[in-house]
Amino acid sequence: MLFLGTMFAPTLDRLGPGQGFTHVIGDIVTISTPRIGTLVNRVNRSDRIEPWTFGLRALIESLAQRSTQSR
Repeated sequence: MLFLGTMFAPTLDRLGPGQGFTHVIGDIVTISTPRIGTLVNRVNRSDRIEPWTFGLRALIESLAQRSTQSR
């Protein structure tokens, strides 16, 4: 599981003194590791982006299919 929240975000004020840091629409959040590659996400409102339909069941089915294909 990858967490892309405030734990890894800068701690300096972004929008004004005392307001801390928060992502804004249009920010690009990137996390990378050599073992699994790079995840890139552009910040936007959830009612303005395509719904995520690849849930846990689809992930498990995809992994199982890959396992049988590699045998």
